[in-house]
Amino acid sequence: MSPFEKHKNILEVFSDDVQKRGQENLRPVFPDLVDHLVDDIYGFAYSREILDAKTRHLVSLGILSAIGGCENQLKFQLKAGLHMGLTEEEIKEVFIQVCVFAGNARAINAAL
Repeated sequence: MSPFEKHKNILEVFSDDVQKRGQENLRPVFPDLVDHLVDDIYGFAYSREILDAKTRHLVSLGILSAIGGCENQLKFQLKAGLHMGLTEEEIKEVFIQVCVFAGNARAINAAL
């Protein structure tokens, strides 16, 4: 069973088509890496119980924004956050935190 099949329930929380896009667009290019990432992100990190998925996702948005250079991943994760029920106001607050702790340029780049 592929990691996409194994973690189907949690993947669907992020996007209705993430499994299809991952299988068709990413997995054919580098299957070992994609399988590892899906297991790590959705099988390990997002399956933990201490933080709920929404809180964990807000943290992820902050990290992606702060480190920069992750525009494609940030774009996907922003859509996923809205899909999972985060509000625009919650996401904006993440960018306020990024601004204070990582700098104005990182926050503006993430917000745009």
